[in-house]
Amino acid sequence: MDFDAIAPSYDRNMQRFRDIQGEIEEILSFLEIKPHHSLLEIGTGTGEFALAAARRCARVYAIDISPGMLQYAREKSQGQGISNISFLVGGFLTYHHHDGPLDAIVSQIAMHHLPDFWKQIALLNIASMLRPGGRLCLRDIVYSFDPGDYERQIERFISKTMEKAGPGFAQSMTSHINKEFSTMDWIMRGLIERAGFVIEREEQKEGFLGLYLCKKI
Repeated sequence: MDFDAIAPSYDRNMQRFRDIQGEIEEILSFLEIKPHHSLLEIGTGTGEFALAAARRCARVYAIDISPGMLQYAREKSQGQGISNISFLVGGFLTYHHHDGPLDAIVSQIAMHHLPDFWKQIALLNIASMLRPGGRLCLRDIVYSFDPGDYERQIERFISKTMEKAGPGFAQSMTSHINKEFSTMDWIMRGLIERAGFVIEREEQKEGFLGLYLCKKI
């Protein structure tokens, strides 16, 4: 698969499907980033959040399992004159941080690639890299609708996705629902808390998108 070709279209689809800049500002406000802070983004994708965060803190570590996505994000950072981001190949289970405790960790639309057991291991790994009181933002496809009404809810969600981002992206979301490991909101909440976090704010959107703003105990 040619990730270098896919990355620009992924960028465009996400901009249509989500309020990316609004989400970035919401996260940065919660994280209370200071100029001396260090931050890790897991699943950086095309690097939109990492670029914004790098303007407010000392160092950003942006990791992704896709070298193509990382290259695209790296080129964006170079084009914008941003030099305090380390782009590294890695994921939830393979990345180990060796530069001291982090102040914040962010992951958006990535943890669904892991079954629930490995989500728990990933969250424990995340907690081990954060300083006490460090903050975690986790946004992902998490189901908060009534499972007894799943057919209508999924049909409604796919229809809205098609309206916002077109049939190609809607098809990718259909494939996601059929093949990926998105979980229920009450399970995700339990996994986060068992990893040693307090959820300070939680939001559910349209029954499919969950946001968890957390602090390490």
